[in-house]
Amino acid sequence: MEPKTDINRPSTIRIIAGIVVLLCSCPISGICFSGIEYLMEHYPARKFLFFEYLWGKLLIVLISGTIFFALLGVITIFLLIAVRIWSGKREKVKHIIYPFPAVLTTEIADFYKVERADDQFLIFTTPSQIRGFLIGIGAAILCTGIFLFCKEIDNPYSEIYLPVSSATFILAPFILLVSQVFAHKRRFVLDRMNGTVTFPRHLFFPRCTVPFSKVIPGYSKGTMNLAFRFCFLHPRTKAAIPVLAEYDSDWWPFYVLYMDKNRPLPQGEVFDPYREKDFLRRKAAGFPKPIYPSISLVTDAYMGYIYGTDEFKQRLTKMKHGIIHCYTRVSWYCQKNEIEYENPNDLVLIGLWKKQFVFKLFAPENVEYIVIPDNTVLTDCFLCDSETDEVKYIK
Repeated sequence: MEPKTDINRPSTIRIIAGIVVLLCSCPISGICFSGIEYLMEHYPARKFLFFEYLWGKLLIVLISGTIFFALLGVITIFLLIAVRIWSGKREKVKHIIYPFPAVLTTEIADFYKVERADDQFLIFTTPSQIRGFLIGIGAAILCTGIFLFCKEIDNPYSEIYLPVSSATFILAPFILLVSQVFAHKRRFVLDRMNGTVTFPRHLFFPRCTVPFSKVIPGYSKGTMNLAFRFCFLHPRTKAAIPVLAEYDSDWWPFYVLYMDKNRPLPQGEVFDPYREKDFLRRKAAGFPKPIYPSISLVTDAYMGYIYGTDEFKQRLTKMKHGIIHCYTRVSWYCQKNEIEYENPNDLVLIGLWKKQFVFKLFAPENVEYIVIPDNTVLTDCFLCDSETDEVKYIK
């Protein structure tokens, strides 16, 4: 039986350590609360001379709310430390190209207003689905706070000057409203050549660029909780930020494939104008070893670019079935006859012979497809008839 990972089964020591951290936060929180009570008792609002002015009253609200946020921040830090201890060492996310990566169509690109999608950069901006809701909530609570403040403005004993009330009804909604109204666009820049991802500004953190190998995928609830939205976790806050994706889990292998500059561009007509250029770049570099592993077929022909002679391309247009269809038939034949090969790319297309596709195991990849002369004697290969789908092995 495979042993459970550290994340699935926290050790007793880590459980005790997390509880100790939480218990330590209790006296610190108590001291902070006692300090607030002491300040409110010995330094009430009426004792300050500037309380007579409007700016003085606003200053008291600001200081009071800030004190509450500071206390809340201390408690949150201890809670996060405890959760981190309980979680232990998480398994590193695997950057693997799984079967059936998502396809970037022109409709999706237009919907998300993709700025650039080619063999070098993928740049897009994702809209916030709850920005309007947060603005409405912030405005409603702030209006309520302003009403209470105006009503109790001259009462130094009013609860509006207490830390909890100041933070809840005035400071917090004001920060929320301003942050959403003046929020920057969530603009992502995926640099395929350098293997980096530039994240948009998030909370108090500026734009940052990190290696794609350190990017962690995640999910967040979609609109009306109908579906999960694919996201990237922010490298600083670990918050899930939606990226270019439909409600489909196949987008992670899409990003892994795109960011592997030693592999073909993903499927989708958006990338079609750049496939030949990208292929020639990889060919000039001697077809370097892929950066990320794959458990699915990844070839130029599968992604949309046919590297073959003019005669091959002309003959291909007259075939009843295409390359991928026949590859699938041969793959099924191998499974049925227990012919094993580790990597899907180990089954390589050689060319066309008469009206049949010729495949061979462990043949060199990225070799130009040709039309094999009819009088050629074939050995150690698979033939797939384009008309009948029949597959046979030639020893």
